[in-house]
Amino acid sequence: MSGIPVHIITGFLGSGKTTFLNHFIKERLPERIFVIENECGQTNVDGALVMEGVEEIVELSAGCICCSLADGLMEILYEASKKRDHYDRLVIETTGIADPSSIIQVFLEDPRVERIFDLQQVICLADAELMEEWLGEAEEALRQISLADSILVNKMDKVSSEYLRKVKTIVKDINPHATVFTGLHGIFPIEKVMDSGTIKPKTVESKNVQGNHNHEHDGNAHKITTFTLTFPQPLDLNSLSLELNRIVNLYRDQVYRVKGFIAIPNYPNRVILQSARSSFIVTDGSPWRNDKNREGKLVFIGRDLKRRTFEKMFNRYMVLP
Repeated sequence: MSGIPVHIITGFLGSGKTTFLNHFIKERLPERIFVIENECGQTNVDGALVMEGVEEIVELSAGCICCSLADGLMEILYEASKKRDHYDRLVIETTGIADPSSIIQVFLEDPRVERIFDLQQVICLADAELMEEWLGEAEEALRQISLADSILVNKMDKVSSEYLRKVKTIVKDINPHATVFTGLHGIFPIEKVMDSGTIKPKTVESKNVQGNHNHEHDGNAHKITTFTLTFPQPLDLNSLSLELNRIVNLYRDQVYRVKGFIAIPNYPNRVILQSARSSFIVTDGSPWRNDKNREGKLVFIGRDLKRRTFEKMFNRYMVLP
């Protein structure tokens, strides 16, 4: 039985997350959607703003979802798992000040969750008019964009076409591997958004193979660095594992996202590597089509990262013929 598809909707305060969620729900009818709404404070207003027709809405108040995973989200997911026949899709709308990396981590590495739920996409809403201001004031806004698979620049009618181009350039500088859409009033082409990119292995592979981002994008005002490392030879995963743990511990505040795939000796499939907050997750990928061309690629997104440092780290574990 395939897992229940899960979408995480994030975005800073006032970006239009709930409006987009209502549009999402309407476009997916008659699909049954289970919604988890989170808002800081004792009263969850957003839950009351979600349109009728949703299968069920569960509200997480009195705290940020990223700080209460063990007690809040895990408990709700457990209860939701017992009702899995009653809905078709799960959508989580985070509070505007949340760093979604903790939520991603739960879906990627907790086997209890992974058996039932299938995290398909992280969607970030960005306010075209206020995004630049928020990026200058809040680290969370930066992380939301960095961690997204699809970025929806909302309220495009509030800015000039010239400024909209600037906003899109800022977004692509921060996360060149995400798919960017523009829209207004929370309305975006849902099917295209859903198809535009997921964090699952097949899309991780295809997006990195097709992309040509083997250079650093560090000339932006937010000091975001993104680069792709390529590995023409297999890597020794057993020895590399200690290095991966070191990376997420030493560079926790700098490394926002790592995803890609590598080859390992005497193994027919790609090995998918993804970072989620304080850990690296390793999953099985698709078979290599050509034994002579098994080039691995890893995309790094973070703040003030030095490409050469990570290059030296990983190249130590390359297995030469």
